[in-house]
Amino acid sequence: MMRKLGIVLAALVAVWLVLVAVVYIEMCRPPEKIAAFMAKVPVPVFLVLPFETLWSRARGGTLHNGDIAPDFDLQTVAKTGSVRLSSLRGVRPVVLIFGSYT
Repeated sequence: MMRKLGIVLAALVAVWLVLVAVVYIEMCRPPEKIAAFMAKVPVPVFLVLPFETLWSRARGGTLHNGDIAPDFDLQTVAKTGSVRLSSLRGVRPVVLIFGSYT
């Protein structure tokens, strides 16, 4: 009886690890692909897998405190031109705000 219970437990752990790996791989893909995948995930799976930890690992990036931000171009608010982040380096402080500020 204990041997069968051990086999069942090992199988459940193996299935859980495979599910964690699949979700992690999907979370490393572009946002549109993640959304399409997550829309298909049944609700009980959210109770079993560590989604927050997987998300933090998959989407955390490689920047650390003190690193120089990657260079990028943004369109001005008036849409009359664009600004490159590197053109502001050493000229004035730059604050980057991601997400909603309301």
